[in-house]
Amino acid sequence: MSLRLLVRFRFSLFFFFFLASSTHGFASAATPPLELSLDATSWQASWSAGALMLLLLFTAYCAMKRYEVPLALALTLVSLSFLIIQWGSAEGILRASFLQYANITVLFTAIAIPAHMIERSQGFKVIAAWLGYQLGKVRLRHPRITTPLLVIILLTATYLTSALMHTVPSILLMTPIIIRLCASYKVPSRWILSAAIIASNLGDTPNIVESDAWGIQASDFVREVLPANLIVLAALIFLATVLTQRGITSRSRAAGATQVPFYTLQVAQTAADWKKAKSDVAIDRRLLGAGLALLFLFLLFRVLYPPFAIAIGAATIVVAILLERKQERYHSLTSLGFDVYLAFAAIFVLAGCVEHSWIGLVLHQQLAAAHGAAWAIAATGYLGTTFTADSSLTTAVSHTIQQMDPSRAGIWALAGGICAGGSSLITASSAGIILAEESQRFNDPEHAINFQRYLAFGLPFSFFMLIFYGIYYTFVR
Repeated sequence: MSLRLLVRFRFSLFFFFFLASSTHGFASAATPPLELSLDATSWQASWSAGALMLLLLFTAYCAMKRYEVPLALALTLVSLSFLIIQWGSAEGILRASFLQYANITVLFTAIAIPAHMIERSQGFKVIAAWLGYQLGKVRLRHPRITTPLLVIILLTATYLTSALMHTVPSILLMTPIIIRLCASYKVPSRWILSAAIIASNLGDTPNIVESDAWGIQASDFVREVLPANLIVLAALIFLATVLTQRGITSRSRAAGATQVPFYTLQVAQTAADWKKAKSDVAIDRRLLGAGLALLFLFLLFRVLYPPFAIAIGAATIVVAILLERKQERYHSLTSLGFDVYLAFAAIFVLAGCVEHSWIGLVLHQQLAAAHGAAWAIAATGYLGTTFTADSSLTTAVSHTIQQMDPSRAGIWALAGGICAGGSSLITASSAGIILAEESQRFNDPEHAINFQRYLAFGLPFSFFMLIFYGIYYTFVR
């Protein structure tokens, strides 16, 4: 398959999916929120139990930051500890949490398998080769704009693919392209990959709350939220560009280079290498066609027929495995990685336990006491998502917010708070967990994004997002 045909096919995929999403919206895969009664006089509802849960959670964060404890290990131990604290309610919370997790295992696998089929077909390498060659030509003619242009292209592409698809396929598609381009031109990928998590969250804002509660459509998002998210995206691109440029300068100085950031000869050679790679790469057309078709059909039918999302996901997995070569079928089925499934299972248990605790009670009480103020709603979404590493807690309060503030400002303030909270830690969104796993596949510590490496970027920027959304939905919307 030629590069031109590949690009046309991908643009067709995006175009038809955008038409479908504009008509029907992108239905949430989450099951109804946890419905377990919490006795206000029980120990689980006491501040001491809540404080212990927060202490365990922050201990896990510190262990991941300072000692680089694997994300899946830390979250699993904390979720099991939370179940011990819940004691008699542990079984009910576990069952309710796994009802939500069951959907994720099917839907995310249905996305991951076609995406990895595209990766193994060398499809992403062709796209990276084309972009790399074009970037090299720009670098030779206009060296000063190369880094800003690279960041703008990559983060905007992440944002758009997330808006048209979902955070998971966006990260799965963009991670190998970002890493390959940065590696070829000796650009530090840390800040761009970290910013990609936030860009994917921005593109998927309407899908992280219960859209049916307000009857939200994609057109509502474009009219009411897109301006705010574009401002945040512009700030994100600016910050990532500045940090990336500083990284390039530091690397060049450490290497004793007299020109910052690149030698002209080096750039010319790299561009030539990309041009050669573009023409020499051997594409597995069968694998590429199957991956693109399955990804497109799954996303399209999931939007057109949301009640049958699980059946559509299951059918996608079955067909994908059957289309694989016999020796690759098991590897394809497990392509998302055991650590990802383990981390997501732990996250849903964490969310259920936090909701069924003093922490959840306080968040609900603070929300009610604020009488629907946009800043309070955004802060509740932020704290709830950061504490639980999932949007299920804040999804549970969406109907409460609707009663307090029937206008769209309330739900968008909640969505903004969730988006900011999901960008605070690498464990706080599905995009972060997927990127942490995918960046490890390249077996290069330079490109691996873990809890510690993301924290320095995500946490400060998430505070900016929270403040911005609080102000925006208070005074603008």
